[in-house]
Amino acid sequence: MEPCYGRLSQIEGIAPMRRLFLLILILLAIYLAYPYWTLYRLQNALLSNNAETLKKIVDFPAVRANMQKQVQGGLLKKSQELGKKAPVRGDIGEALTRAFGPSVVGGSIDSLVTPEAVLSNPTIVEHRENQEGFGDFLKWAFFSAPTTFTIQSQNPEKADAPVITSTMNLEGFRWRITDIDLPPLKTLVPDMIAPEPDAAPRTRKTGRPGREQRLTNATPGPISQDSYECFFLFV
Repeated sequence: MEPCYGRLSQIEGIAPMRRLFLLILILLAIYLAYPYWTLYRLQNALLSNNAETLKKIVDFPAVRANMQKQVQGGLLKKSQELGKKAPVRGDIGEALTRAFGPSVVGGSIDSLVTPEAVLSNPTIVEHRENQEGFGDFLKWAFFSAPTTFTIQSQNPEKADAPVITSTMNLEGFRWRITDIDLPPLKTLVPDMIAPEPDAAPRTRKTGRPGREQRLTNATPGPISQDSYECFFLFV
């Protein structure tokens, strides 16, 4: 009887271990799948125009604060680079950026980074009308740390489109997007049509007798990064 009793005790001891191991596997599967489920909910919120769900998934105050730091840092870096070429202009630019940058940048980003602005984005509206998902925008999505999940997305219709990197953090028991890394501004500047080198120059009357103003046949060249920064700030 003793050998049988000993084997029975061993079997009874193994069963709880198996249940514990199974529970750990289930919890691990839930942990690994949860951020992908959050992305699925994000897509549904965009397609259903659901601002409340979008607010739960995206931490808009945190995203706005991180974007403001990025833009202000970029402007300061630009003014410092200018200072090496033209010290006076660089010093003035840096002083103006430090004085007025936070309010100007903050106001622009506060108006651009909102649930309403995101849901009214033309690309999102087009996908919503056609009920098309955003899976083709996704390039990479995986853990970068136990409580951090990195997402890389790119417009599939443009091979040279910048890659946007977003970060989700585990806050309590839910994943939320807390940061979006802005690509270099020069990658967002559209290419313009090149000049027509063989075309004869055009002229127009200036209002002064005997004088004409020479015009180029070319459309404007590529927009400079400086121009785009100004445009971004004052949209």
